[in-house]
Amino acid sequence: MDEEMAQLLGWGRQRLEEMGVFRTPQGLRWAAAHGIMLLVWRNGPIEDAHASGPTSRRKALHDGTMFARNTWLIRQTFDILESEDRFRLYELEDLLLDRDTVWPGCDGSLADFGWGFLGDIKKHVKRGIDVLSHYQRRMSPADFLVFAGSPQIGTHDDHYGMPRWLLCVEVVMRRLRGDDEAFWLKQGALMERIGPPPATVTADLGRTQRLMLECPWELGTVLTIFGFSTLSMKPGSDASGRRTAGRASSADHIRRLGRYGVHLPRRQDRPRRGCPTGTCRGQHGDTRL
Repeated sequence: MDEEMAQLLGWGRQRLEEMGVFRTPQGLRWAAAHGIMLLVWRNGPIEDAHASGPTSRRKALHDGTMFARNTWLIRQTFDILESEDRFRLYELEDLLLDRDTVWPGCDGSLADFGWGFLGDIKKHVKRGIDVLSHYQRRMSPADFLVFAGSPQIGTHDDHYGMPRWLLCVEVVMRRLRGDDEAFWLKQGALMERIGPPPATVTADLGRTQRLMLECPWELGTVLTIFGFSTLSMKPGSDASGRRTAGRASSADHIRRLGRYGVHLPRRQDRPRRGCPTGTCRGQHGDTRL
């Protein structure tokens, strides 16, 4: 390991420690899952599809759908990271690039929401998986999780799986019950414009809380539609719900990953998709997307 990578890992451990990641036994694996999702999916061309309007072929990729998809991917990545299979990250790649399966909690697939951007999404995902796989082979398991979880653009300690997610859910539930008088005095007019929470959320708040903690993608679309970001605002947030201080992000991390990945070999050790014996090596046999 060279000196710059050692410094990056040291910085990553320090920031993750400050975020409270190491306070729970699986905290680092959750942070790595969150970081991998950002790197190979969220901070990529899917954002272009998200920012673009619907067309006759592409469905609107609104905030609720993104929330549902991102949380589901974090959960799948967390589970994949438990495996010791050296090709485990390519399982995630297959999930990300499956264009036919309807996304859990949503009403469409990658082809429905990403049409017009599918080629760029595929290149971005494959590139990110290659970078991560390169370093997974060269690092200890613990160092790789730190590398993958090191804060980058978009990292938040109050997202699903992160240390403050439980607090975020508790805040939302308290406000749904009308217990936070200060919040409703300050944001009542905004929430009135947004409209009341859907009955699917308020009919059984115990169920809603359980889903938010365990599988928020099941409520993702409706939660964001009625103002989830506003409901979960905490002191120190601006009107958009973003934290105004203490945000854990680093453009340096993205630049370093890009520099490290410039000349990486592509899939030298991965069996070609569709090979019955697992002896074929090299690029994917299936390039459809």
